[in-house]
Amino acid sequence: MNKDRGSMKWTAMMLPEHLVEIRKWKEEQFHEKKRDLTEWELEEIEQTIQRAFKLRKLVTLTLWQNNNLHDKTGLITGTDPYKKELLLDADISVKRIAFNDIQDAKMVDVDD
Repeated sequence: MNKDRGSMKWTAMMLPEHLVEIRKWKEEQFHEKKRDLTEWELEEIEQTIQRAFKLRKLVTLTLWQNNNLHDKTGLITGTDPYKKELLLDADISVKRIAFNDIQDAKMVDVDD
């Protein structure tokens, strides 16, 4: 019986462009998928953001960036409806956050 080298024999026959695309595909397999929010979820996020803005309370936003979910906490200082962004005053700087990147919003209690 002949010994086979497995998948090694196929990589020699592949073009470099194919190898690059296969690596990209393998990396994408480990990325989280962006959730499509329902209409009521969007309304709830909007109400939470408006309440935090009016009451000047800290809010934690769950954001979709770089194919991952990240949490940012800060004080909402304003919105820009033309650019579809809101301004979040974090500890160090003011961040511009696109409305489309927001996946969840929760008000932070000072007691927690």
